[in-house]
Amino acid sequence: MSLNVITLKNTAIYSAIFGAGLGVCALIPALMPVISLFLLPFLSGIIVLLALKKLSPATLNDLSTRDFAILGGISGTICLAAFLIIFSPMVLILKILIKNYYTYGIDFLNFFLASVLIASIMLIFFATNAAGGLLAGFLFNWFNEKSG
Repeated sequence: MSLNVITLKNTAIYSAIFGAGLGVCALIPALMPVISLFLLPFLSGIIVLLALKKLSPATLNDLSTRDFAILGGISGTICLAAFLIIFSPMVLILKILIKNYYTYGIDFLNFFLASVLIASIMLIFFATNAAGGLLAGFLFNWFNEKSG
């Protein structure tokens, strides 16, 4: 069976919530490298698929591994978008309030450079999270065959 609208909508909602949560957690300077270099590029798609499997298990039962790869890529991209929407303004606000707070170079970017950088990072995150979603889909289908 192929993807349906409800599965895509649930994936988008869970991805946005997870990305926004990571954006808030990344305001702690010690957590920023772990989140931006490990969680977002490699594990966000898998974590969202695990949450989707736990919270609404009937939606993922009939999907192929290709569908899981598509869901992983979409969820990774939406996680990154939600992360940047929350994280970037909050860093600039904290920089105004706390003079010694890190800005991570956000205040030096112009709009064109930032949009090109974000688009290229979204493509990379789509590819890495699609691979993670493919792995998660393979494991989900394998465990479904073993138990069923």
